[in-house]
Amino acid sequence: MYTHQLPGLYCPFPIALNPHVDKADRHTTLWVKKHQLVPNEETWTYYHRQRFTWMVARMFPTADLHALSIAADLNTLLFVLDDQFDEHGEGTDVIKQSEQFERLVHALIGIMKNNRQISFEKGGPVLSAVSDFWRRIRKLGNLGWQVRFIESLQQAFAANLWRIEQVSRAQLPTLEEYMKWRPIFSGASFFAYLLEAIEGFSLPDYVFLDGTVQQLIQLCSNTICWANDLFSFNKELEQGDEMNIVMLIRNTRDCTIDEAITATVQIHDEQVRAFERLSRRLPSFGAITDAELRRYIDALAVMMKGNIDWSVKDTERYHFTMLETA
Repeated sequence: MYTHQLPGLYCPFPIALNPHVDKADRHTTLWVKKHQLVPNEETWTYYHRQRFTWMVARMFPTADLHALSIAADLNTLLFVLDDQFDEHGEGTDVIKQSEQFERLVHALIGIMKNNRQISFEKGGPVLSAVSDFWRRIRKLGNLGWQVRFIESLQQAFAANLWRIEQVSRAQLPTLEEYMKWRPIFSGASFFAYLLEAIEGFSLPDYVFLDGTVQQLIQLCSNTICWANDLFSFNKELEQGDEMNIVMLIRNTRDCTIDEAITATVQIHDEQVRAFERLSRRLPSFGAITDAELRRYIDALAVMMKGNIDWSVKDTERYHFTMLETA
């Protein structure tokens, strides 16, 4: 087990916490129990200690209570599902595992594309929870946003099929493959589109097709993933899981863990600086749209910082200490 302190990460953006965090957290507790997403109170106590609501409260600090509660519900559901598939993947036949996941994905995307309402009695915990989430959040975004969000979610699901196959076969990807797929299967990319609805941005659809905007979203997603890998690699290593950028750098470069950590921090910090540079050269779409785009890009920066602050200050999910940045 790695016992040294992790180096601090460069992320010079504002620290913020949504003032509605406690109320949203109480809502999510009731929502999880209503949809029976965990089997018992003991399991929920374990999840509740990880403070998933605080993660979205740091990422979306200006959202109103209604919107923040929706984000907290989704975030908690995604963590629960991720843990369930990780557990079921151990020793499970890869074909069976992939088929189970594909069936779930087909049902979830069908709910969103067709605005289906699925009761607990008809669909069970996950489908009823997703149906309820989608009923509420689709009112916060226009049709263009719905298309962007569903497409980004589909991409995340497709990338998770790739991850399931790698894990189930005990097969490690190359470093290059991992760096390509990690921001997609983590869901970091669709969180950038979740931000659009949760914090109420009003941008024309064509803005999101712009190359610079897409690069900034990608850099935001990347840095969230590299930070998470630094925070979680020790826990994953204890579980025998080496699908993490730190371990892949160590294996690829035949270096020590400390050297791999330093290399990962460099990758993270370089991409944060690339985000800073690119955000100073935004395209122009007219005064009103430009002001809203500036606000959106600033919100992506807060999201990057919020992920770090949650990991360091709020959650028990990872076990590490971190040096202060200069």
